[in-house]
Amino acid sequence: MSWEKLDENTLSKIKKQKEFEEQTAKSLTPVYESAQNPFIKTLIHGLILDTTKHAETYQMLMDLNTSALMGNESKNLGKEEIAKHLKEEAIMLKQAQEISEVVKDKNIKQVVLNILEDEKKHHRILTELLKMLETESKEWDAYIYDLIEGFP
Repeated sequence: MSWEKLDENTLSKIKKQKEFEEQTAKSLTPVYESAQNPFIKTLIHGLILDTTKHAETYQMLMDLNTSALMGNESKNLGKEEIAKHLKEEAIMLKQAQEISEVVKDKNIKQVVLNILEDEKKHHRILTELLKMLETESKEWDAYIYDLIEGFP
């Protein structure tokens, strides 16, 4: 499976959206920095992080549509580092699960459950990334395509 080339109109929309996401994250930064309430500060920070991630994801789509090459990632990424982070993520996943089981307040529990879902996603992504880095394959782009299904 390979990437379907995007037409210029679609690429233009993606580029504009990427720029808008970047501007939005930048404009939220002073709000985050001035927030005094820890709840509001955390919510705004989450928005900034998600908006930045969206901008980077749009950039990835543009790169994959133009000149990004697949297949040499294992030479540049340390498999040992990814494996280490996978172990750390497994610990975070286990601990978030344990916390979710002891929290009684339904609102706090929901916050922890949201974190737990993120930890599950992170663990899945790192597991798949490690598999890809250990696989020397001509079908590299198929692995990437399958990995990002449902991303971000």
